[in-house]
Amino acid sequence: MSRWSSALGALAWLLAAPALAQPGAEAAPEGARDAEAEAPAEEPGSPSRSIGVPDRGRLRDAVQLEETDHLFVRHSRRNAQFGTGELVGLITRAAVSVARAAPGPKLVVGDLSAPRGGRLSPHRSHRSGRDADIGFYLLDADGQTTQAPQFVGLRRDGCGRVRDDRYCFDAPRNFALLSALVQDPVARVQYVLIAPDIRRRVLAEGERQGAPAELMARIALVTEPHAGSHSHRSHFHVRIYCPVDDRPQCIDEPPYHDWYDGEPAPPTTGIRRMRSRQRQARARQRARAARRRAARERQRRARARARRERRQQQRSRRRSQQGAAATADDGA
Repeated sequence: MSRWSSALGALAWLLAAPALAQPGAEAAPEGARDAEAEAPAEEPGSPSRSIGVPDRGRLRDAVQLEETDHLFVRHSRRNAQFGTGELVGLITRAAVSVARAAPGPKLVVGDLSAPRGGRLSPHRSHRSGRDADIGFYLLDADGQTTQAPQFVGLRRDGCGRVRDDRYCFDAPRNFALLSALVQDPVARVQYVLIAPDIRRRVLAEGERQGAPAELMARIALVTEPHAGSHSHRSHFHVRIYCPVDDRPQCIDEPPYHDWYDGEPAPPTTGIRRMRSRQRQARARQRARAARRRAARERQRRARARARRERRQQQRSRRRSQQGAAATADDGA
């Protein structure tokens, strides 16, 4: 798919303007009718290039994510508001889609990648312009839509605190966000990391709305738990596949969903070696964890055995004392 066809497809999608997240949504409210202008598709011939894999890559001619009427970008010393044109366009269009379907406070976005990609502490990935941390839409203590000053870690009840303020997960708007992400006409989402209990809230909201089965299946697939999902309790971690024009320098790795465009580029020798080292490191970690579990089990059994022996000794002493007392009584 060329960049021209991507742009034309995005234009057609925006003109059709379906309410992706809320079946039966009303016409766009005042203040959001011209929002399409804030979410252009990737410009034809965009020079951005994602190179390598997300945890060992770089970024060329990056596009900066800018704030809009529906998008708030958290700036930090890491200067990590850069990504491919596809990723930046995806986030901007998704914010517009949610604003049209369910107006409210802005979507809060954290780190993408550095201007040239590469290592971005403390992240393991975010190195090639295809990863983004996107905050949850939240409700305040009164159940009204609100925008928190930072990402808010949520407990299993779906709520969390920042200082004295209480925030809760806004299921309808977050479902609208995921719907927009997975149905984007240009970028192809590979997965969204999110804690399993929060994922269940999103899927339950889709069921409550009676969302199409195909949409529900796609959201369920991209949010399926992976390594690292459990730690994402304050934001979504979104990753997109390599743009077709960025291959073969850009390298995708499994899983490949049905909406994957074209064929993945084969991993380089350096990537294969890195993955081999990672597999070996994980195997060593599993072996160490197994040894620790075995040691704890031996200690548990040893303590249980010691308790049994102490109880037996106590019973023996009591029987001896009882026998001695009975003998004394007989003698008396």
